[in-house]
Amino acid sequence: MASTNPFLHANTSLIEGQNDEAANSSGGARMRGANTRARVTRGKSRTKQREERTGSTYSQSKEGWPTLEGLKPVLSFLAVPAIVVLLITATGGEWPKFILYAIAIGLGVGVALSVFKGVELVLAVLLIYLPFSKVFVVPLAPGINGTNTLIALGFFAAVLRLVSTRQKLTDFPAGSYLVFAFGFITALSAITVMGVPGGRANLIYNEMLSYKAWIDQFIFYFIALLCIRDIETAKRCVVYCMIGASLVVMYSVPEMLDKGGRSSIEKMRIGGPHLQSNNFGGFVAYTMLPLVAIFIMFIKDLRVWLLTPYFFVAAKVLIMTFSRGAYLAMAGGAFLAAYYKGKGFIAFWATLTLVFFLVFPSALPDSVVARFDTSSAASSSASVEDKLDKSSSTRLIMWRAASSMILEDPIWGKGFKAFPMIKGDYTEIRVKESDPHSMYLYIGAEMGLPALALFLVILGYSFWLGRFHSQNKHDKFIRAIGVGGAASTACLAIVCVFGSRAVSLNFTVYFWTYLAVMQIIRQKQLREEAATKGKRARTNAFKVARGEEDGTDALGGETVLEGAEQKKLEALPKGWEKQGVGKLNRVSQRGAAAHQAREVRNTSPEQTPESSVVPLRKVSVEQPAELPSTVARKTRRGKRRFAKD
Repeated sequence: MASTNPFLHANTSLIEGQNDEAANSSGGARMRGANTRARVTRGKSRTKQREERTGSTYSQSKEGWPTLEGLKPVLSFLAVPAIVVLLITATGGEWPKFILYAIAIGLGVGVALSVFKGVELVLAVLLIYLPFSKVFVVPLAPGINGTNTLIALGFFAAVLRLVSTRQKLTDFPAGSYLVFAFGFITALSAITVMGVPGGRANLIYNEMLSYKAWIDQFIFYFIALLCIRDIETAKRCVVYCMIGASLVVMYSVPEMLDKGGRSSIEKMRIGGPHLQSNNFGGFVAYTMLPLVAIFIMFIKDLRVWLLTPYFFVAAKVLIMTFSRGAYLAMAGGAFLAAYYKGKGFIAFWATLTLVFFLVFPSALPDSVVARFDTSSAASSSASVEDKLDKSSSTRLIMWRAASSMILEDPIWGKGFKAFPMIKGDYTEIRVKESDPHSMYLYIGAEMGLPALALFLVILGYSFWLGRFHSQNKHDKFIRAIGVGGAASTACLAIVCVFGSRAVSLNFTVYFWTYLAVMQIIRQKQLREEAATKGKRARTNAFKVARGEEDGTDALGGETVLEGAEQKKLEALPKGWEKQGVGKLNRVSQRGAAAHQAREVRNTSPEQTPESSVVPLRKVSVEQPAELPSTVARKTRRGKRRFAKD
């Protein structure tokens, strides 16, 4: 029989841990003592409950910075070579070779052993080392260097991780197959070049390393997708990229100081670790923008103002490359990053900058003005090539030659590195340059228009991903990643207009990394949304009636019965009512149970004296949580019944 004690809880669903909101909807929260349990239940937010059910860390923090615990192991290891470099610099840079080799071997063994524990250290070392791969070759054996070794270790670590976690190898995010298709089609250019006279010998004896450098980009992208499998790892990879970009700039400072003040622009240009001024300028431009995005998104945080010295040094290094394409690309990318921050933000800073240079025109570096100066050009009656400087006029000649090659072989192109071999047949004058001075014409002339179309689609997709993440309202760090990804993609696209830059991994490593990071974040977000906001589970009405199911969905809300299940519920005998969080109970119109329900309905929490609130305890009988909306009919025997379990 039901208990008639008016001080006991009639809604035992709260005691059993049901969702407090569903209990409130049934009137259970109005009972005496219900507020005590409600406060305990509301201790965890709705978002926290969702994260516990799905294992999500998406909304772990509104700021979204990667945790220090995750970064500490890798940063601790990277601090060792950093300290060694500082010691070498402080002592004059003259250390015995056997000591340097011993340190290098020890660090290499440490990285190699780390693959049995995880993939992150190898990936971080790759991200920091690859921009320096031209100046620090690390030859280990004929045809084997530091780049090959680290890529092999990264692939091995990724395979070990797949085996240990039993993940699918083909579980790639959307857009990955575009990159794979682009890599496959462009790799066929090694076969196409065989049709050019002398193409086979040139590829085998002269350009095999260049071909390998081209293929390495897609191998690294594949490894990045295998290694980055969650949002936290993706965030940490962005931190490693920012560290690597900062180190590249700092490495170039001594060269900048050494070449400053020379007699001509060509003598003052710095090449950095890329050993080429235009490539280095483009790299500094597109890798600086993610840090700019972090700065403008967290501009109210005093910690990001520590990046200010880096920005001044990076701007000076960029100017000393004297690359006009890098200047334009940086301006376009910075404008886009500020635009995504807000129209008011960009209007304020653009106006402030314009006013500053109008008031202080001498603040504009003379090197930049000289690089864009055309006042010394020939008269207006001269040809276009005569009006431009030598670099610009040569670029126009190469562009026309590459366009002619595309028209002749639009599908497959002339083959890998065929342009320098046959350029003399398409140019009006003899030129020394060996590439078309445009990445788009480089791909179109040597690899065909389908490959060029895929490259443009990849750039567009990367920009779209950045724009998508820039609108994230839950995680500010992901929003900064989106702003930086979109801005750096636009910057890279502009850089590629003025030169064949994206031909090797030491230049494109951070572009492919940011693309993989944005893809992984979107993939995980979509899966989390599907897990929390997907179709509600179907519930069997008779199981609910028997108490075998609680009638709640993954979010804690009441499950809505659909279709045949709803018909089964409607077919139940009259006198059964749906109560609380989906349970069914037989209720009575009269008697102690009905009197208790009416008393609970008419008593508000404010009217209940605190002295009447008793500690919760589990009762053995479940009673109705609300007054039934319809009057229960009498049974055939004419007896009245109380609510039962």
